[in-house]
Amino acid sequence: MGGVTRAAGGAHGDGLDDIGDLLDRLFGLAKARDLGIDLHVDEAMTAGALPHVARAAIRHGYEGRVTCGHCCSLALLPEAEMAETIALVAEAGINMVTLPTVNMYLQDRQPGRSPRWRGVMPVAELRAAGVPVAVAGDNCRDPFHAYGDHDMLDTWRQALRILHLDHPYGDAPALAGPVPARAMGIRAGLIGPGRDADLTVFEAWSLDQVIARPQSDRLLVKRGRHSTARPPSYAALGG
Repeated sequence: MGGVTRAAGGAHGDGLDDIGDLLDRLFGLAKARDLGIDLHVDEAMTAGALPHVARAAIRHGYEGRVTCGHCCSLALLPEAEMAETIALVAEAGINMVTLPTVNMYLQDRQPGRSPRWRGVMPVAELRAAGVPVAVAGDNCRDPFHAYGDHDMLDTWRQALRILHLDHPYGDAPALAGPVPARAMGIRAGLIGPGRDADLTVFEAWSLDQVIARPQSDRLLVKRGRHSTARPPSYAALGG
């Protein structure tokens, strides 16, 4: 069950005076139907819905079943307040999704003025606190973000550079593999006996080499068979 933590039609930073009651209603509906919850949260420079969502998850016993995307304002909080909020998020077992390619494009956008901040959540601090963080792309060729091709590898490559998750890379690949798979409750993101042979093979011998190129010559394997699928031409997409 999805939603956004702002007023419909309002600015992204507009809060909701009755957010606690609204979240209780949402969690009640989800619980009655045994559904997970996926929310767009705090996609603005100044917003504070995330702690309300975390407390609602704890209140309703929904730890581990809530996903929050964006959370841009978290990065601009004073350090002590950020740490307190992250600890609450960890206690609530919230899965976090950062959308750096889109949020860097959207946040702090003003005509004739260069942006002053990145618009991405503090991923290193969240992961250090044990919070599961995944990376995604959100908008693609729509009114919010006119670019992209639904290429998850491209999104992940950009995210590693934007979020400074390189040198060392550590378990950075998990942001686009095991972590989102666990959040969705699916068997993906790992190689092992008995698992589907759904693989992407690159002409590269290190993560540096994977990230250095678009990998347009990647080999796709679906259920053990070489896939010859290719992106559609712009003509087929209508321009």
